[in-house]
Amino acid sequence: MSFIPSYTAANVLTGSAKMYTQVYDADLPPETPDDDLELGELWDTPWKPIGATENGVMFGFKRATDDITIDEQITPVDKRTKDLNFTIEVELSEDTIETMMLAYGGGEITTVAAGAGTPGTKTLVISSDLTYFAFGFEGINPFGLPRRVIVPISVSTANAKTRYQRAKKQRTYATSFESLVAPELVVIREITAEPT
Repeated sequence: MSFIPSYTAANVLTGSAKMYTQVYDADLPPETPDDDLELGELWDTPWKPIGATENGVMFGFKRATDDITIDEQITPVDKRTKDLNFTIEVELSEDTIETMMLAYGGGEITTVAAGAGTPGTKTLVISSDLTYFAFGFEGINPFGLPRRVIVPISVSTANAKTRYQRAKKQRTYATSFESLVAPELVVIREITAEPT
């Protein structure tokens, strides 16, 4: 008798994800990329790649429940969802104004082109209010095809700390996006076969 569990080795996956954000616009809700878009191809505008990361992306799911109890039974007779959170944690590794805006929860970036006697500038004004972002990412699934996840509305709620120091490590911006939509609106879609 063997105690080795049955498993499918091809379902044990590694690999990073490619991540995208866009500022949420209620008049133009975020769309999942077309199913025929190849893995790794750029998603259509207004999706923007977030660039390099320190440790990839961590997609978190947490459910808290309330017990339904009766006097006649010492264990719960049921459990009901009390709280449910989707979070996306990522440590951004490109030190740009756009990265800072994502990490700090939003704001507005103004760009001024260089002119005669005037330098070009890019200015971030951090907003007191949180900016709503759509967040999406894709990775490879067991079929060698895309698995895509879209969180239509989220906010960046991280406590970002960036270290400026000599040459030990690159500057990073830790971010944590928290979903603001019902779980039924989060899209987790994978392509299981190429078209015939």
